[in-house]
Amino acid sequence: MQIDLPTRTVRLCDGGYVYWGGNKFEGVDQQFGAIAAAETFEEKTGDEAPGGKLTFLPPSSTAATALTDPSFQGARMRFWLGELDATAGTIIGTPELTADLAIDTATLKVGKGTRAVDIEFESAAKRLFMVMRGNALNDRFHQACYPGEKGMANATGMPRSTAWGAATPNA
Repeated sequence: MQIDLPTRTVRLCDGGYVYWGGNKFEGVDQQFGAIAAAETFEEKTGDEAPGGKLTFLPPSSTAATALTDPSFQGARMRFWLGELDATAGTIIGTPELTADLAIDTATLKVGKGTRAVDIEFESAAKRLFMVMRGNALNDRFHQACYPGEKGMANATGMPRSTAWGAATPNA
């Protein structure tokens, strides 16, 4: 798996290490630690996007706290499935991309002598389900998006609103 964070890239594999595409994928990361558990990715129906959860065992309290950095939300996570030639220690063929997801939430779990971080992820397609309530063709909303831009300031009491700057249909 690979996580593209704003500050660095995390590359993990399911034990040991392997080189692929000029990059080293390891079983343990200096900040994320090792993967303790993985919830099965689930395909969803209706208005739910596919997603799942990984539980990491960070190596220190500082690392555990760092994993809950809000800037990680939305970071891209990709998972590949590949075959390894154990004798040569090389990848056979080209691994198949099995999931292209984004980090949703991180939850720090601390117990007596234990610490873990659950990172939930979801499909980037979840953005398609977002309802943008309040978006309107009026000056107030236009000012919220473009402060100081007065293109909609006098567009009041008009029988039909047409987006400012939009092409006019031929009559």
